[in-house]
Amino acid sequence: MWIAFCMAANYCYAQEKIWYIDPDQAIGIKASNLFSAIRLIPLQTTKESNFTNMADFVVTPDRLIFTDNESNAILIFDKAGKFLYKYKKRQYTLGGLQYIQSKNALFFTSRNKNYTIPKKKMQQMLAYPGSRDFAKYINIELMQLDSSQHYKTDKLPVPKYALQGIYYLDGSYIAEQNSYNKYAKDTVLYHANLFKDDQLTASYFPFLNAPKLPIDYDEISYTISRTLADSVIYIQRDYDHTIYRLSNNDIQPAYRFVFPATHTMPASFQTTAFKNNIDFTNFKNNHKKAIRKFFNIVDLNDYLFIGMNDNDWSQNKYVLNKNNAVLYNLNKITSDSSVYYLPQKIFSRLNNYDKDYIYTFISSDDLLKEKQNLLNKYKEGLPPELAGIFEKLTKFNNPVIVQLKVKPNTAAN
Repeated sequence: MWIAFCMAANYCYAQEKIWYIDPDQAIGIKASNLFSAIRLIPLQTTKESNFTNMADFVVTPDRLIFTDNESNAILIFDKAGKFLYKYKKRQYTLGGLQYIQSKNALFFTSRNKNYTIPKKKMQQMLAYPGSRDFAKYINIELMQLDSSQHYKTDKLPVPKYALQGIYYLDGSYIAEQNSYNKYAKDTVLYHANLFKDDQLTASYFPFLNAPKLPIDYDEISYTISRTLADSVIYIQRDYDHTIYRLSNNDIQPAYRFVFPATHTMPASFQTTAFKNNIDFTNFKNNHKKAIRKFFNIVDLNDYLFIGMNDNDWSQNKYVLNKNNAVLYNLNKITSDSSVYYLPQKIFSRLNNYDKDYIYTFISSDDLLKEKQNLLNKYKEGLPPELAGIFEKLTKFNNPVIVQLKVKPNTAAN
């Protein structure tokens, strides 16, 4: 049965490079060996632009864009930090943001606050949609970022599979499917399905649709990390230590990691027919250090920035030097003058990038708490950029964005 299951997969391992790494042995690195330049960008703080609970952060060629959980709004700034526009969504809860380069637009979904749809009910609705208008539950929108269009927002059609959670990919949608589905007749289902309009065009990551199991039995999901191309993403399934590159319906391994046994879920996890959720959970709990998920993947020439979490939901951020196969733990980075001696914790948030820089942030309150430490480091006075920021900064200001230039072509020590 397992052989037949594997044959159902529509992808296979190519002769990709294999990286043998041990997260426990990841070493520290000096900031000056990784970054060559820094720029701080205070975000303009007004009554309208102030936000307190950053939920998402997207970088475009000329914009810095955020969602705020507190106000359920999208806030747009230019790359000098000037506030430009606020979009507030009523009745709907905003989801994640995507920048669509070919359209110079922001793609996002939102869910109607008046409807909470349990997973079992959702599967039933998808199997028997009838004449339902799914736009009652989900909004799909595209916001034009050309200021001459005054940030016009267009509503897009809502297909039924949008209930599952979708990701926009070059005119198509990836819809996730993470659980056993009693309404599906197929023995094998797929975690990721690619749709063009209402047509299923490709499926990735098969799993057994075993009958009579709890709705939350499988609990296997995948993560998507964007690239700088609209048609290319990185995708990784839980416990699969390969990062795949998906482009034009074709999926190929991009990075395959081999971890020590302590960090690897046994192969029997994928083949065991667990009797119930208790057995399933106990199996995972017996392997708490097994790497489960990769996230916040940033692939820049010589370096791969990557987050990892395990079955105990501990998480760390790392950077792999692709020139010498050395793994660095960003929790062990040594801050120095190349990054204004900013605190180490900001490097665990290196999540966004453009063709020239990688970005993180520090709250105004945290930056103010560092002021005395910085004064002690700079005996002859703060650098002009830092001094200028502190002159205007209060703990109630918006976050300060940190723009970093990653050093090219180096085998850092």
